[in-house]
Amino acid sequence: SCMVVRSIQDCNFSVSIADPQQPDCPLISVSEGFCELTGYDRDTILGQNCRFLNDGCDIRPSDREGLRISARTGKHFTGVLRNLKADGTPFLNLLDLRGLSVGQSADGEERFFIVGIQADVSENGSEDLPLDHKSQMQHIANLVRDELTSGLQQAAIITATTDTGALCEIRPYEEPKWILGEVFETAALGG
Repeated sequence: SCMVVRSIQDCNFSVSIADPQQPDCPLISVSEGFCELTGYDRDTILGQNCRFLNDGCDIRPSDREGLRISARTGKHFTGVLRNLKADGTPFLNLLDLRGLSVGQSADGEERFFIVGIQADVSENGSEDLPLDHKSQMQHIANLVRDELTSGLQQAAIITATTDTGALCEIRPYEEPKWILGEVFETAALGG
């Protein structure tokens, strides 16, 4: 069982962790805040790609591409997405994604997880948020990430240990590293 899941489950913020090295980048952990925001039960959604939130919603092609790039590379993506809660209620989700690199595999490949931080910005009424709203979200996301980093690193070290106690797959870094770079360098905050 992957210990990464336990690192955020009781977090009050809406946080999700997906594993881009598994087929279709499934959710491997969500916080209680995520469940409260979306109305979904944790056991129902773990193992699924997070796109169930925008099933039937119009997503801008640039946002869809940004999500794909972020999942593939771990680069930072921020966007406002039309989503649906479990009960069908639409909401605007200010999503901030970034990869957290926790180590290297035996063949030198980076091992990272996609950490998403979400906020309901429906009161704004539009996908086009003022720049200061998105900047504030990035600031909050960075604070949440700082809080999660040590727990995720410990989880990665535990995850890298087999049942026999031998290290496998992941050679953990002493300190995890947030993946640098933006999906859209010139429009990282733009709509």
